[in-house]
Amino acid sequence: MKAVKLAILLSAVLATSICLSAADQAKEKGKSSSKVADSGSFGIFMNGKRVGTETFNITETPNADRARAYSTASSEIKFDDGHFKATQTAEMQVTAKGELRSYNWHAILPQKEESSVEPKDEMLVEHITPADQKKLDVPHMLPLSTIILDDNFFSQREVLLWWYLANGCRRQDHALVCGTGKFVILVPRQHLSGNATLELMGPGKVMIKGVERELNKVKLDMTGPQSLTWLNDQSRDSDATQWVLWVDDQYRVIKMTVAGTNIEVVRD
Repeated sequence: MKAVKLAILLSAVLATSICLSAADQAKEKGKSSSKVADSGSFGIFMNGKRVGTETFNITETPNADRARAYSTASSEIKFDDGHFKATQTAEMQVTAKGELRSYNWHAILPQKEESSVEPKDEMLVEHITPADQKKLDVPHMLPLSTIILDDNFFSQREVLLWWYLANGCRRQDHALVCGTGKFVILVPRQHLSGNATLELMGPGKVMIKGVERELNKVKLDMTGPQSLTWLNDQSRDSDATQWVLWVDDQYRVIKMTVAGTNIEVVRD
């Protein structure tokens, strides 16, 4: 794991390390331009069969006024297991302090639905428009620093990982030392909150598309809401789920697995 790569990555994620010179600030005052931190797609596999694709884009929008800088994670998921089809989109915006600016979710198939989450009076409020169009608001007594980890959108786990690295890790003797990171999470599709714990386990070997690779292993434990709700209504009875994230030296997620399930997510 290279310190230079980590420094570059963390500066490009969640705007945690924006540092402009006085000249740059004068030049960029009043302007903002987004920079891509990561983009691509994940293949979603069940029992070894590809059943879906998540296309994602993660950008940061810096600003001379750091308080106005933010990052955006947008995703589209298309799912088709031969019995059930779904198309959903999500967009999350987070400030440089790690506080939620907004979250918007839309379903196109199998029916039109939408929901959003916004900060209000130091808590979060979810606005829901179900298929019957009977709108509903759900208040959540949660801090603005709550992490969104919605069902089906795997790239949001990468955003959480980067926030953990930016705030819970340090360089020591040419090695990355990380403590255990604990976060409050909200799963909007279930309208419930929970907890997530991350731990960097170190390098290990894993099969990626039939080829053995050495990647960094991160353990993600989630508790609280129904631990896994899938597009075709598969779920677990347990109230806890353990994910394993395999990441490269730039801390981009290459593969994810969910313990006790037949689901694998692999970067294309």
